[in-house]
Amino acid sequence: MKNNPPPTVKNIWKLHLIVLLGYLALAILLTWPTAARFDAHLPGDGGDDPAIAWNLWWIKYSLLNQPQTPLFSNFMFYPIGINLAFYTLTTLNALTALPLLLNFGVIAASNLHLWFSFTIGGYGVFLLTRYLGEGVGDAKRFHHQWGSGGTRKKNSSFVIRLSSFVFAGLIYAFASSKLFYAALGQFNIASAHWIPFSILFFIKAMRQPRNWRWAALSALFLTLQAWTEMTYASFLLIFMALYCVYWFVINLSRRQGDKETRRQGDKERFNPQHLTRSPAHPLTGPPAHLLIMALVFLIGISPILAAMLPDMLKEGDFLVVGGGFADAFSADLLGFFIPTMRHPLFGGLVAQTGISNYAKGQHIYLGYTLLALASLGLWANRRGRMAWFWFIASFIFGWLSLGPEIIFNGHNTHIPGPFIILQRLPFFKGNRYPSRYSVMLLLSLAPLAAMGVKRAGERGSRWAGGLSAHPLTRSPAHLLPLLIAALFLFEHLSVPLPQSNMTVPEAYQIIAQDEDDFAVLDIPFAWRNGFRISGAYTTGFMFGQFYQSEHQKPMLQGNTSRNPEFKFQYFTDAPVLSSLRILETGHSLPPEQWEADAAIAADALRFFNVKYIVVRPEEPSYLNDPAATIPYIEAVLPVEKLRQSPELTLYRVNLPPLPNEVTLLQSPLTPLYFGEGWGVPAGGQIIAQRKETRLLVPLNGKAQTLHLTVRLWTDEDAPKASGKMWVEMKGWKSKPLALNGEWRDLTLAIPAEALSAGLNDLRFHFDALNANIAPNPYPQITVISAGEEAGNLGHIYLGGVDVSPNQRGFNVAVIGMGGNLIDAAAFDAHADPAASRALAKFIAAAPDDALIAIAVKDEASAALTEEAVAALRSIGGQVDLRGQFRAGYALIGGKNAHQVYEAFDPFQPVKITNGAGLTEPKAGAVFSAIQTVTNHPESSHLSGW
Repeated sequence: MKNNPPPTVKNIWKLHLIVLLGYLALAILLTWPTAARFDAHLPGDGGDDPAIAWNLWWIKYSLLNQPQTPLFSNFMFYPIGINLAFYTLTTLNALTALPLLLNFGVIAASNLHLWFSFTIGGYGVFLLTRYLGEGVGDAKRFHHQWGSGGTRKKNSSFVIRLSSFVFAGLIYAFASSKLFYAALGQFNIASAHWIPFSILFFIKAMRQPRNWRWAALSALFLTLQAWTEMTYASFLLIFMALYCVYWFVINLSRRQGDKETRRQGDKERFNPQHLTRSPAHPLTGPPAHLLIMALVFLIGISPILAAMLPDMLKEGDFLVVGGGFADAFSADLLGFFIPTMRHPLFGGLVAQTGISNYAKGQHIYLGYTLLALASLGLWANRRGRMAWFWFIASFIFGWLSLGPEIIFNGHNTHIPGPFIILQRLPFFKGNRYPSRYSVMLLLSLAPLAAMGVKRAGERGSRWAGGLSAHPLTRSPAHLLPLLIAALFLFEHLSVPLPQSNMTVPEAYQIIAQDEDDFAVLDIPFAWRNGFRISGAYTTGFMFGQFYQSEHQKPMLQGNTSRNPEFKFQYFTDAPVLSSLRILETGHSLPPEQWEADAAIAADALRFFNVKYIVVRPEEPSYLNDPAATIPYIEAVLPVEKLRQSPELTLYRVNLPPLPNEVTLLQSPLTPLYFGEGWGVPAGGQIIAQRKETRLLVPLNGKAQTLHLTVRLWTDEDAPKASGKMWVEMKGWKSKPLALNGEWRDLTLAIPAEALSAGLNDLRFHFDALNANIAPNPYPQITVISAGEEAGNLGHIYLGGVDVSPNQRGFNVAVIGMGGNLIDAAAFDAHADPAASRALAKFIAAAPDDALIAIAVKDEASAALTEEAVAALRSIGGQVDLRGQFRAGYALIGGKNAHQVYEAFDPFQPVKITNGAGLTEPKAGAVFSAIQTVTNHPESSHLSGW
């Protein structure tokens, strides 16, 4: 018999190029009509696509225009900035798309990269299943059969195997759940293209423990996936843990001399390889490889960890708020069998079921073709180890996608799932979307489906009876894989994908042409993370974020994934800005608020350095009416109208000069000056609670004298205690200032070279912090309350420690005079008819000499009764919350309290304290005066500052 000639490099690459081009063609067709408008429109509904496209611009801008770390930005959340390590920044996507962006623009680059993601993801699974199906030693044989001669039978077998591998890639790349992420504009979630490469090299590393490069490559692709979408890195770690358990079980049986298991493994049809090729020492190689992977991965993501850890150490764990709404973001089991709403023919079926949230990507449709082929593949290889591994992996990831409790047709079965465990694990709990595990479910089903295609092709080939020299065209059996692929793609068809018009309005060019340094207020505005929105409930503000790529100026609003509470509340508390937020969410302001704001509006806008205001009207809807801000803007703010059209209105702000003197405490603008690290202002004083605290002060750029009245935070009977503080800014550092337990008036000269004309970021440093002082005469209590729209807060701090249940409704803490927490409970007076009576009983049972602190979170009026109102009056409360939907309410009182503290606001957060305003358990110093004065000012002090 004549041997086949060795494959040439050209032939090998031709095969892979054809596969890649095929996936690319499908990516273009299945995301239609993206290709028709690829330089001006993005797939999506406007919710996430503008922000993900913004990522591409920001990475380019931060690296090329104004070199800086892309992991922090004050172009959003200006002036306090935001840590983008907690944001879906898609850094690697932006870097790989950078050449495209520089040549074709942001929109075209985003669309081209989306196609790249689909193509490479499918190709990765093609390579993975080819390796699994052909084995280590058979890869060359696979390429020998490509483009070479041979018997009809061999060519037929080759075509069938090739078809099975290509089909596996189709499953991973073009399943309807993946296309649904594109339809939502969630290009970060659609970017799962590095996962199969990491798994491929991981399996190679476990099978070939003497070759460490596979472990390094697996960790490299794991790192690439983390820099693309960190959520998927956690999914990969779960997969690797499953595979390690499987590998350990198999090798344990081998070490015990299970000859039958070995013999059966040699008979596997789809995977003839053992999990390891190191029979002498099966436990030595892979553990070393896992160590290599851990080191490479940790080094690879170290910049992200370096950005994350400081914030988490200072602010606590804010990755998940409550349960993270995992129940709402879980897949419905029935959805596995019902086409998605995007299907052009069968999209209406899901609306006839009880499946909820099917419009937001929580609907995972597997399809009958995939399930049938996977079942066939498992049955055909039921005696093989790897087939059962992929089945177990599919089962586990499918179960994870169903969330904390399995839901079927909209009904909670209360059958718990393993997702509950992940909700309690650091790092893994950051994913609050169980349905996203569908990516790993599809990848696990793909090898089984490839086995099914292989078996179906073999049976079809026998049934056809006889093989031709050209099997692609003459043998009916070889049409079967094509028919299977066509049937699968039809089941998962999602065209046309919705499109967002990303054309930037011409008015933004006026802002872009202004070369001054300033900020922009773009209305509708909001602050959004993965759990809530503070501001307008509309996707319109997301377009404002994208339009920044045109004007390239900082913006007050912002979008992130996870953030400390302060990042939202700073803007919620901001004077004037809070009034605009109230108006744009459809509420009204009393006339006295308009008058009060008019007195400080110019100085507030000067603080933020807002030079332009854009209002983009929208049809009024729930918590969204941008046009309602226009009368306030034109009556209260110092603006002139530059352009008006149905599309938008553009204003320029006439800013006053920078002040010569700024008094930070007891000013209407006090909330603006104090950044991270400070407690709640109380009685004209404020407490510094961290070793580094932040002040934001607008200065004229000239040399300043800083005046402080300060004492160390310590017991009043320990005035001789001592400490030090110093001031730092822009690389300049003051000399240490000595502090003790007595009030001291200190002055500090700040040179002009340390200052900027505009907003300056000052840092106060303290050499040590002291714990909460003993109650004298009362324990330190601080209460913060906010309705859903203003923060959704219900904090009760006792000595700086939050003891509140932090649940919807009335959060109540009973506190002894010695500072001990007696009891705490929450009463949902919004939805629970029994809550009011329970609240009254709880208050009645409290000791007569105890202090009772109350914080309303979200809403507590709908089910509130007279009995509960009377109970609140019995401890000093005067406000009746009935009819006050989502109002902020805080109370510190008691049955025999000598002084009662109470606050109420229908729209804003409220804060009360009976002491120093502690919100953290330690503090450095207390200030009663902070003031900056320009040395030798040329003009008099400006009012309002």
